Amino acid sequence: MSRKVKNTEDMEISFIAPPEGNEDVIPDQKEHFQLPTRFGAVPVDEAPLGWEIETRRREVKVTKFQHAYPTIRLPLQEVKRVEFGHGEAFLAENEKDNKLKALFPTGANRLFFGDNLHIMRQLPSESIDLIYIDPPFFSGRNYNVIFGDKNEVRSFSDIWEGGMPGYLVWLNARLWEMKRLLKPTGSIYVHLDWHAVHYVKVEMDKIFGADNFRNEIIWHYSGWNKQLNDHVERRHDSLLFYAKGKGNYFTYPKRPWESKEEYVKKRKQKVHVDEQGREYVLSDAGGGQRVRRFIEEAMAYGSPLDDVWDIDKINNSDRLERIGYPTQKPEVLLEGILKMSSNEGNVIDDFFCGGGTTPAVAQRLNRRWIACDQSRIAVAITADRIAKIMQQKDDLFLPVPDFTVEHWGIYEAPKLEQYSIEQFREFVVKAFGGRPESASDAIHGMRYGVPLYVGEPSRKSRICRDDVARFAKAVYEERRANHGVMLGWNFGPDARKAAEILAARENRRIDFVRLNLIRLEDEAFREHVVTKNRDYAPLLSFIQPPEVRIAVRRVSPLTYEFDVSESVSLNKDGLIANVQWDFSHKAGRFNSTQGYTFLRDKKTGRPLLAVQYAFPKAGAHTIACSVQDDQGGERTVVQPIEVT
Repeated sequence: MSRKVKNTEDMEISFIAPPEGNEDVIPDQKEHFQLPTRFGAVPVDEAPLGWEIETRRREVKVTKFQHAYPTIRLPLQEVKRVEFGHGEAFLAENEKDNKLKALFPTGANRLFFGDNLHIMRQLPSESIDLIYIDPPFFSGRNYNVIFGDKNEVRSFSDIWEGGMPGYLVWLNARLWEMKRLLKPTGSIYVHLDWHAVHYVKVEMDKIFGADNFRNEIIWHYSGWNKQLNDHVERRHDSLLFYAKGKGNYFTYPKRPWESKEEYVKKRKQKVHVDEQGREYVLSDAGGGQRVRRFIEEAMAYGSPLDDVWDIDKINNSDRLERIGYPTQKPEVLLEGILKMSSNEGNVIDDFFCGGGTTPAVAQRLNRRWIACDQSRIAVAITADRIAKIMQQKDDLFLPVPDFTVEHWGIYEAPKLEQYSIEQFREFVVKAFGGRPESASDAIHGMRYGVPLYVGEPSRKSRICRDDVARFAKAVYEERRANHGVMLGWNFGPDARKAAEILAARENRRIDFVRLNLIRLEDEAFREHVVTKNRDYAPLLSFIQPPEVRIAVRRVSPLTYEFDVSESVSLNKDGLIANVQWDFSHKAGRFNSTQGYTFLRDKKTGRPLLAVQYAFPKAGAHTIACSVQDDQGGERTVVQPIEVT
């Protein structure tokens, strides 16, 4: 099956309209939340932490979690689309379902890089069948920082502010949006450990309703036995399983029997043989009766699972599944969840996707998916993992949707330069918090009644004096305003001089306009984001891909060393954060070689910038190297090599 990365010149920007208002309310609490009257007027908090009720002029307004996390809407930038040859079919399928069309506007599955709360707020309500999340555990900063890039570190720093209550408010705001996104028949699984699971259970009872709690599934795993001084060793995680409401989709999970001997041993019954040679055991059927249980049929049926799942963690020797970071979850765990609470064609979401286990399993099980992470490295690893799965499926000719990689808030400047001027102007106006317009040649949008002008996409372009004069005239004549804002990469000295002259005039002549000239990379451009919340400043930035320099050295026959130590980040305070290698590269198909996806120095934890690889045979080869910096920049370089 053919697959290619879509030419960025044909790339279209995706804007998602704000979803309809969330009509969900806090569910009525059960009687076990209420205190007996003999205890007096002891308050009981029926709302989740962070839930805000605002009172103004005798009016009560529920602001939900807006006080802690105000909504900020920014455009989405599609930076890559990986095609599998069936895009048109899935786009046509979306036309039959408005929810599906709103969720997958281009027909492709979606992988987001950005803050999941604000991305969720732009997705349509009641559009998702199953959500699984593995959020940061409340177990320490260092434990949770896996990839080490700026956005991951910033997000986790916010989590710890205020201790457990701060963590719960941070999580509750996201759980509330997940509840809105779930279909009435949908379910959610929240993966936690002992640090916070009991606190989160109380909060989820308030958000989803105690009656909608289905299970606490225990994932029990093996490990080295250690003798501890004050407690027994902890060997399990918990998955809190809630439904959106009654009638949630559910299929009872079965575990296949490993062997006939295991089945017989579990039954503790003697094996009999009937007249036709079929083996069976006798089993109680109630009422003192005993019936035949044929072993062959029972083996095919499987053993019903309970709420304790014994599944080993991924260990270092697992070369096929292991990616390299310590909290990676085994695919078999996600298989059980997806098979239990979804069907083929359903939509699966993971808003803390990490290394991409959930979308990878969803892809294999023919589910639609959306995934998100605030780490650019996690997004790169996930995209690579999905591409590998599809490479394995190429011979099957399965009709599968494409997938896109989309950025929210952290935008790749070189990709923006490839937009048409109309797309670029629409993007910039929305990123500035304005409303795009196309009725005028000189006015490209409005923000709080102030006309906006946007320059050209090329970073080499400059807004000049003639642009200033034309915009000033349009502002005064078309809008009768005396204030306008011009937005662009660069401004010529004549443009600044013209703006100063216009601003200095005190009469109302036709050329009187007070102009602000704002570069897209200036703090002034993201000022509207900071006004929502002072901590939102990092949510909007323009980044450059790193400069990648590969040094190649022959070590021995067929074995070479590849070194990117001379590569540099072109972003302020940027450092190289991860390197992926593809030593059998095919045009348009970056698939990292097994074991070369997420390499770290065992002593320092820093990325390995020099690696060795033994090629299977001599001759012409093509390698590819994908480098990510800690600010969100990424570049892939392809290089031929003659192996001897």
